[in-house]
Amino acid sequence: MSGSKRRADRALNGAYGALNGVYWMLCCLAYSFTGVFLLGRGYSNSQLGVIVASGHVLGLVLQPALAALADRRARAPLAVIGGVTAAVALAAAGLVCLPGRSWAVTALTAAFLALVITLQPLVNGFAYYLERLGTTVPFGICRAAGSLAYGLLAAAMGRIVLRTGEIAVPAAGVAIGAVMLALTALFARAGTPAAGPKADRSDAPAGGLLRDGCFAWMLAATALLFFAHAILSSFTIQIVENVGGDSGDMGLLTGYIAVLELPGMLLFERLLRRFSAGGLLRFSAVFFAVKTLLTLAAGSMAGLYGAMFFQGLSYALFIPASVRWAGQMAGPDRVNRAQAWITAMITVGNICASALGGLLLDAVGVGRTLAAAAVSAAAGAAVMVWGVKK
Repeated sequence: MSGSKRRADRALNGAYGALNGVYWMLCCLAYSFTGVFLLGRGYSNSQLGVIVASGHVLGLVLQPALAALADRRARAPLAVIGGVTAAVALAAAGLVCLPGRSWAVTALTAAFLALVITLQPLVNGFAYYLERLGTTVPFGICRAAGSLAYGLLAAAMGRIVLRTGEIAVPAAGVAIGAVMLALTALFARAGTPAAGPKADRSDAPAGGLLRDGCFAWMLAATALLFFAHAILSSFTIQIVENVGGDSGDMGLLTGYIAVLELPGMLLFERLLRRFSAGGLLRFSAVFFAVKTLLTLAAGSMAGLYGAMFFQGLSYALFIPASVRWAGQMAGPDRVNRAQAWITAMITVGNICASALGGLLLDAVGVGRTLAAAAVSAAAGAAVMVWGVKK
């Protein structure tokens, strides 16, 4: 490889790492600070739950349609990412301008959530866009930049909101959206990628992705695993309080979890040289179940720290492995749709956890809620191990 080619690859990979970073900053605002914003505007907890669920449902509808649009032409992924990002920034700007609580604030918040969710398969699939430009993409390293950026922004936003109020959340959305738009403009100067060949029939059956039994089982397993994952991540404060901790302990535990994701993502490309993407998916699924079972068994903060250690062997490996495996299964002409289906199943898991988790906590308590999550994770691991082949 010539020196100029290496420099070009480093520049594009650096830009893709930055794209992951700013995208996951938007996710930080959407997932971690939507509640702060809405409660600050006078919404109740029940109204907050309805708005968040509505945003996830709308995102579930938008994902496959926009992913199919992105698969149509060689430069379409870049155009779709740019268009959705512009819409995210406009929704955030509207929330900055609108005061108090209103139907407009409700609608724009749900739209902001849905659009951020919709971007995830597009940003993941963009690695294949760069590879068609001739660039070798270390996806795990680039995705690790997203986890790092998420953690850093979460720590900073907590302090910023205390000083300036909830308006800091949509204001940050405008600024981060503008940076992401600038990055898409930078990629536009990199040239036009080669058109992807039609998927090999052995890898992508003529009946479509969902008629491939292996792909369908993987989707079912993903929904089950991420129901359990969302129970742990959405109701962390209740789980921490159940073992005698408080919000300070929860903050430290959340930071610990974010740090644990980095090694698996940074080392993913090396692991992929020795193991198949499908094998890493099966491995990660087993440790989703282990993590959830150990959380159920934990009776102290030390026990929770021990359980969450397996975040680095479950979620941290699942995300890059699912991107690579789906790309292999779908072929270049359907890669964005494959990513969208996986993200849709993650969203289904989140919706079910949001809808049922609170009800279970109120009805049967933390222990039995975690038991339900453990059953779901174990079932997801079994389906993944049985259904996903090399």
